[in-house]
Amino acid sequence: MLDLVYQMMWRMCMIVTIAFLITRLDLFRKMIYQPLNWKGKSIMIFVFGIFGIIGNYTGIMIHPDTTNIPIESKVHTMDSLTAIADTRNIGVLIGGLFGGPAVGMGAGIIAGGHRYFIGGFISEATFILTVMGGLIAGWVQSKISYRDKLQPFFIFVIGVLILFLQISLIPLFTESHKEAFFLIKLTGLPIIIVNGVGIWICALLFYSVIREEEKTKAYQTQKALFIANKTLPFFRKGLNKYSSQKVTEILCIHTDADDVAITDMNGVSIHARKNVSYDLIDDQEVIKKVLHTRKVLNLNNIIELRNINADVMLKAIMFIPLFVGEKPVGTLKMYYTHTQSNTINDAEEELAKGLMLMFSTQLELGELDAHKELLQNSKIKALQAQIHPHFLFNSINVIVALCKKNPLSARKLLIQLSTFLRNNMNTSEQNLIPIEKELESVIAYFALEQARFPGRYTLKTKIENGVEKALIPPFTIQPLVENALLHGFVEKSENQTIELWILKKGSYLKINIKDNGIGIPRDKLMMLGSKTIQSEKGNGIAIHNIRERLELMFGPKAEFLIDSQLNKGTNIFILIPFQSEKGEEFHDRSLYS
Repeated sequence: MLDLVYQMMWRMCMIVTIAFLITRLDLFRKMIYQPLNWKGKSIMIFVFGIFGIIGNYTGIMIHPDTTNIPIESKVHTMDSLTAIADTRNIGVLIGGLFGGPAVGMGAGIIAGGHRYFIGGFISEATFILTVMGGLIAGWVQSKISYRDKLQPFFIFVIGVLILFLQISLIPLFTESHKEAFFLIKLTGLPIIIVNGVGIWICALLFYSVIREEEKTKAYQTQKALFIANKTLPFFRKGLNKYSSQKVTEILCIHTDADDVAITDMNGVSIHARKNVSYDLIDDQEVIKKVLHTRKVLNLNNIIELRNINADVMLKAIMFIPLFVGEKPVGTLKMYYTHTQSNTINDAEEELAKGLMLMFSTQLELGELDAHKELLQNSKIKALQAQIHPHFLFNSINVIVALCKKNPLSARKLLIQLSTFLRNNMNTSEQNLIPIEKELESVIAYFALEQARFPGRYTLKTKIENGVEKALIPPFTIQPLVENALLHGFVEKSENQTIELWILKKGSYLKINIKDNGIGIPRDKLMMLGSKTIQSEKGNGIAIHNIRERLELMFGPKAEFLIDSQLNKGTNIFILIPFQSEKGEEFHDRSLYS
């Protein structure tokens, strides 16, 4: 028995070598990570079937009438009482355990069919049990998790169990039961040991290759993330000449490409060369194909796109499509002059695929930022347009009237009107302004209204020290104060008070605007801020725009609440992240108090 194990071990080494060669196939990697189509399955059935046939040819002839183990291993035409101790099942079971039922059964039919035609008194049994073993291995593969598929010890245990089942069932499928039992006693354990060890070694090979590939992908992912972090500030500004130039420079430094170019939809390129000088012929057709298929394209062994007047030969180009959503916006081209065998390796291609996804996402974020900024500007323009002409005319008339009676007061009001109009124009192009600028507009507006109606309004403020430099979107407070004056005191002429509190609550800025006016009916209060409301007194566009701009800028970190009771007044709360002019921002949450 030990002599048989020794001889089979030598022959098993050839099978292991073949298994190593199988790991070089791209189809094998696809088989591990995702289901194969029928073409891929057919190829893998053929590969593992040949794997099993080689196991037949390297087998050792056994005659159950004697305990002598022949040294000769060549398979000739055998008599009716001869069998073969082979490693056929290594290929079949590995094929089933990694490729699934179809691959396992197909490989079993090929290897088992070949064994059947060799002959011997258990040829029919080996055919049936080989097919059955491949099918069982494939069924196990379909029932276990991805991680278990890769564990060598797990594969070894399953393989040994299937081998034991096959050996045990041989007497049931043959008429020569006595000889079959003697054959099992003689060769069963060596066959299980050698085939089991072979399955385990093959699983180790496959496992190491897959782990190596996973490490390569992890490295490429890490590298892609590093590059994406470098390019984010530029691509967030859109695909333009400046951002393209900066991105190509970064890619030339951090990738193996000798030259990088980014093209727009018109084929205009911006290059960042690494001391490489060459001129390329037109490649517009290739760009169109890449944008149409939305896939990375490699041009290897380049002849038609080689350099024209240069000392360095161009060997390969990689074309990477760039998209914003579903819309193609251009391509990223990476040129190689030093690749081995004039081809781009898998690692570089994986990196390119990662960069394609990340760059496209960055460009999409840049477009969203641009749309967001345009929307914010449009909201501000809408608020600016709300400056009622009567307010300007009334303010000017008051100033004119005071010019004779009280020139000093007229001068002060003229300064306030100038401040109000200047701030209204200057802040329209900014996303954030200091609170002190917003307060200037509030005070200027209130002073002009108070000049029209002396003694009618009172403005009480409570501004916490240190919040003057805090940043808020422009036209956040002034329109709300204006709303309180125009709509909150329509039916009230005495004791009209507005309170403005601005405090820092933890990491948030709290703004509170309260009036003691007539209040807001409940039905309108439910809709106010969520949409415009048409009425004789106004349409609520100021509150609606303020709330929408806060949501656009701060998302769920911002809150805008309105509390109002009829004949008791209205209270508006705004809560946004505290940000200073130094760029300081906090993210933890504080509650209203």
